[in-house]
Amino acid sequence: MPIDRRALLRVLAAASLAPPLARAQTSAPLRIVVPFSAGSGTDITARSLADTINRSSGRTVIVDNKGGAGGVLGALEVARAKPDGNTVLYTTGGFTTNAVLVKKLPFDPIADFTPVTRLLRSSGFALIVPSNSPYRRLEDFVAAARARPGQISFGSSGVGNTTHVIGVLFCRGVGVDLLHVPFKGTPTTDLIAGTVDCAFLSPTVAGPQLKAGQLRALGISGSARATTLPDVRTFEEAGMTVQDIPAWSGVWAPAHLPPPVLEGLHRTFVQALAVPAFAAFLRENGGEPDGQRPDAFKAYSDGEIARYRRLLPPLGIEMG
Repeated sequence: MPIDRRALLRVLAAASLAPPLARAQTSAPLRIVVPFSAGSGTDITARSLADTINRSSGRTVIVDNKGGAGGVLGALEVARAKPDGNTVLYTTGGFTTNAVLVKKLPFDPIADFTPVTRLLRSSGFALIVPSNSPYRRLEDFVAAARARPGQISFGSSGVGNTTHVIGVLFCRGVGVDLLHVPFKGTPTTDLIAGTVDCAFLSPTVAGPQLKAGQLRALGISGSARATTLPDVRTFEEAGMTVQDIPAWSGVWAPAHLPPPVLEGLHRTFVQALAVPAFAAFLRENGGEPDGQRPDAFKAYSDGEIARYRRLLPPLGIEMG
């Protein structure tokens, strides 16, 4: 999620003044593997999280970018790590869609990981256009797409990424044919430049550009409006039925993590979320701090994988 840099500086300054949290259960550095490139939204959030933990608890935290294969390479790195609580994966809900869409995963997304916590959640994915787009209302966009099948393009962060999946679900639900243009990273810059006509992005991703007036949101998936986009109707409010892909991010550790170590890890992240500046940092960018307990997070992520095994195959999306 691209983050307001000034907000990040406020987080770091406030975290340095926060009361010390409970000492980390180990003096070894905590390695947070991010399966995307440096500078991506997930990476910037992870670095803010790492600094909050470090300044509040004194534990060294390293953010390690292992991008590639739509998040698969970074996840594999953690699946192979020792279950000692010193290496975790921080990634998006795309972890659960990859479990279904990637043909030959080099790991078992359930058996090879220990879910630690759903760190944050946000509203669904918004249909976003450039500020100079001729489409100002959701109905106008849909009417144009129906009149020009296959001619209006939508950008995504790659084949099989949640920004691709929600676009396909929108097309099926609304009855339009949009041209998919996959990018290696978040398509925000290309959307502003007009390289593509629209994109389906989480408010946490496009928040700064929406605030700056570079982009405009026409509608959003999910059952409720985004707190950061209170004037943007949901697809449901506009009378459109679109299956939702929730926007969230979480932390996983390797399988066979001892219960006391798991409890310690969960406590580390929950205590970070309790630092007011970090919680405010997430909210300013459209995220809601969560801190779901490990057992609840396991039930949720396993349930999402089961849901996607029913929902996604008919879409015809395949990842190598």
